[in-house]
Amino acid sequence: MRSGIDYQQTYAPAASRNSIQMLLTLAAVHGWKSTQLDYVLAFPQAPVEGELYMKIPKGFELDDGNSDDYVLQLHKNVYGQKQAGRVWNHYLVNKLVNELNFKQSEIDECVFYRGKTLYVLYTDDSLLAGPDQNEIDQIIKDLKAADLNITVEGDIQDFLGINIDRKSDGTVHLTQP
Repeated sequence: MRSGIDYQQTYAPAASRNSIQMLLTLAAVHGWKSTQLDYVLAFPQAPVEGELYMKIPKGFELDDGNSDDYVLQLHKNVYGQKQAGRVWNHYLVNKLVNELNFKQSEIDECVFYRGKTLYVLYTDDSLLAGPDQNEIDQIIKDLKAADLNITVEGDIQDFLGINIDRKSDGTVHLTQP
């Protein structure tokens, strides 16, 4: 990151609503297994780009009492940092594509696939769906082995404020309170 040059680059993509509906439709029509994941404290999982400093937070006192004379150098992203979402996305996409052998969609840059499993990313929430539960389980193991701190939330029930109810007859009902 260079002051005045790329400091304003803050865009971070997120999956489109159409991509999320596509994954849910495929899962319903084909009876696929699905799993929802959440990245725990996503932004701090990614290292900062370049040197980044912040003022010492109020309430934190140094022994000499002159906290105004010091700054903290950041090694990880923090929430509230302008570029944190973009840096997190680049970090995760790099891991998915280069370490975990996912292919990235040419249509939606937040849709990936590996084997027969689809993966949709929305900032720090994601969905996995495919016909083979063993393949999904292996992907989850691989994500954890790649030093990504995730919570496996089980079958998709609520995503981005949308309640997802998969009926026994294969239909899916989406409601949003």
